[in-house]
Amino acid sequence: MTGGPAAGGPPRTDTGTDTGTGTGTPATGTTGAPAAKTTGTPAGPAENTGPEGRGPRFLPRRPEGNRLHPVTPWRRAWAPLAGLLAFAMHDPDRAREWSEQLTAVWAALGLAVLLPVAAGYGFLSWWCTSYLVTATELRIRTGLLFRRTAHIRLDRVQAVDISRPLPARIAGVAKLKLDVVGTEDKDELAYLGERQAVALRAELLARAAGIAPDAAPEAGEAPARELLRVPPRTLVVSVLLRGAVWGTLAALLLVPTLLWLATESVWTVLATALPLAGGCWAASGGRVVREFDWTVAESPDGVRLDAGLLDRQHATVPPGRVQAVRIAQPLLWRRRDWVRVDLEIAGTGGGTGDGVLVPVAAWPEAAAVLARVLPGVDPDAALAAWTPVPRRARWCAPVVRRGYGHGVTQDVFVARQGLLTRRTTLVPHAKVQSVRFAQGPWERRHRLADVYVDLGAGGTARARLRDQDEALALLRAQADRSRTGRRSALPERWLTAPGGSG
Repeated sequence: MTGGPAAGGPPRTDTGTDTGTGTGTPATGTTGAPAAKTTGTPAGPAENTGPEGRGPRFLPRRPEGNRLHPVTPWRRAWAPLAGLLAFAMHDPDRAREWSEQLTAVWAALGLAVLLPVAAGYGFLSWWCTSYLVTATELRIRTGLLFRRTAHIRLDRVQAVDISRPLPARIAGVAKLKLDVVGTEDKDELAYLGERQAVALRAELLARAAGIAPDAAPEAGEAPARELLRVPPRTLVVSVLLRGAVWGTLAALLLVPTLLWLATESVWTVLATALPLAGGCWAASGGRVVREFDWTVAESPDGVRLDAGLLDRQHATVPPGRVQAVRIAQPLLWRRRDWVRVDLEIAGTGGGTGDGVLVPVAAWPEAAAVLARVLPGVDPDAALAAWTPVPRRARWCAPVVRRGYGHGVTQDVFVARQGLLTRRTTLVPHAKVQSVRFAQGPWERRHRLADVYVDLGAGGTARARLRDQDEALALLRAQADRSRTGRRSALPERWLTAPGGSG
C-alpha cells in the first residue's frame, strides 16, 4: 500500500556467491525464489561481447552481456592509498613512527607494487562484469573467483539515477544507480559512457512503464519541463543564515584552542579539529557544492532533480512513491519567506540530496513544485489547516508546546513542531500505514495524548499533546480517511496517466 508495484515475486534474485571482486553491484541482495528464466537478445546501447568464453587464453572466461566502459578498472587503483590513509587516521601514533622510518626509495617501491596490483585487480573485475537486458529483467554478472548474477525485475524498478563525479565527467563516463522494490541499497553500473548511460536509463524506464521490449530502446529520454532553478546566490545566503554553520564554526575555533592550552598535544588537537572541520564543511561549503545549480523539472517518468558542482547528480522521484513531505523554515529564513522541502520516499536507498526536493526557495515557488509532486493537494490550504495544542499542554511542555500543531484536509494529515525551526509534515491519507494512540501517565493526568501516523518509508508523523477526546476521534477518522484515500489514489506507474495506460 506504500505505492509503486506492490505485488509479485522477489524484486531481485542473486545466484552464486561473491567475495567482493565484482564491479557492478553491492555484495548483498534480497534473497528469494529464483526469478523465471527469460530469453532474448541483449538490448541496450552497448555492443554485446558475444558468447561467453571469448578472449585471450590467459584471462578468465568472460560472461555474456554488455561491457562497462574501459576506464572502469581505474576506479579501484586508488584503493591501496585509501587503505593507507584510513590506517593513518585510525592509529596516528604508529603511522607517525612508520613514516619516520620510511625512506623515499621504499615509499616509491611500495607504490610501484601496490598500484599495478590494484590496477590489475580492477581490470580483472571489469573483465568479469557484464549486464544484459532481457524482456523482463536486467541481469548483472560479476565475480572473479566466484561468479554472481543479480536478476533485477524491470517491473520492480523504482528509479534509475545517473551520477557524474568530477573525474567521471572529465573522462566522459557516468554511473547508473537503480532503486528496486524491497532492497535498501542501490544497484550500480559503474561506469558507462555518458550517452550509453542516458540511453540505458531511458530504456529501463520505458520497460518499467510497460512499453514493449522491441519499442523500448527507441523510446528515448522523456521530455522535461523546468519547474524551479535555485540561483547560486540564494543558496549561499541561505547557508549563511543557518545557525548550524556558525555553531560548528565557533566549535572549530574554540575547542581545539582550549585543548592546545590544556594538553599542548598536536595529535590531540588534530584528532578533535579534523572532525569539527568536516562538520563545518558539511554544513556550509559541502552543502553549496552538493546543491549547486539545483534544478527541478517535470517529466512523464516523475520529477527530475539535477544538482552538483563537482559531483553532478541526476535523480528521478517516481510518481506515487512520495510518502510524506517535510517543510522546514529556520528562524532567519522567515523574513524572506524561504523554505526547504524534503521528501520521504518509499523503497529508496538515497538520491540527490538524500531526499531533498527544494533546498531553498520562496514559499510560492516551493508550493508550485509541491502541487506537482502531490497532485490534488493545495499546499497553502494544508499549512493553514493546523490548530495549536490546548492551553493545559503547558504542564507537559512549557516552552516547545507553542510550536506544536495539527490539522487535517481532504487530502493530507498535517503535523507541525519546532520554535526556532518550524517543521511541518504533510502525509497523504493514501500513504498512511497505521495510526497509533499514545498517552503517558503525565499526559493522562491532563487528558492529553499523542497520535502517531506511520509511513511506508519507515518514518512517522506525530500530532503532539492533543486533547484526549480529539485524539481518539482522530484515530478513528484517520483510519477511515486512509482506506478511502487508497481506493482513490492515482496510478503509480511511470508514463501512466490517470485512467489510461502509458
